Amino acid sequence: MERGTAAYVYGNTARPLRSEPLRREEIEKSRRIQQRPNPRKRRKAKTDKVAVFLVVITFTAVMMAGIIYLRAKFQATYLEKSVVKLKSEVVEMEKQNATVQEMDNSLDLSAVYEKATKELGMKAPDETQIYSYESRKSTQVRTHGKLSSE
Repeated sequence: MERGTAAYVYGNTARPLRSEPLRREEIEKSRRIQQRPNPRKRRKAKTDKVAVFLVVITFTAVMMAGIIYLRAKFQATYLEKSVVKLKSEVVEMEKQNATVQEMDNSLDLSAVYEKATKELGMKAPDETQIYSYESRKSTQVRTHGKLSSE
């Protein structure tokens, strides 16, 4: 038998064409090469103008709602603070009114007369004890210069 023409190899096994297994990189390269024979030009994706318009309108509506909510919240907080401030002013004015009321009660002439006669033991004056007095000086005031209209 001739050597080179026969497909038969002497021995118990045939030699493998490649002694080491294929690596993933080589497998992937062979797949890439097989997938590329018909390269197609991809068209640029068109944007849907209606969808973009709806997204913009939705975003604007959400932002406006948020702004309106925040403005209302700030206004409510401001009003609450002003109510608290006004309540404290009312409390102060009530205290002042109570003080003035006490002073008015203490300046009541009948209350003074009663306190003087009953508690302090004073007596009303007789007609012989009352003297009338007339001032000889004038009550007019002289001014040097112009007076304001007030």
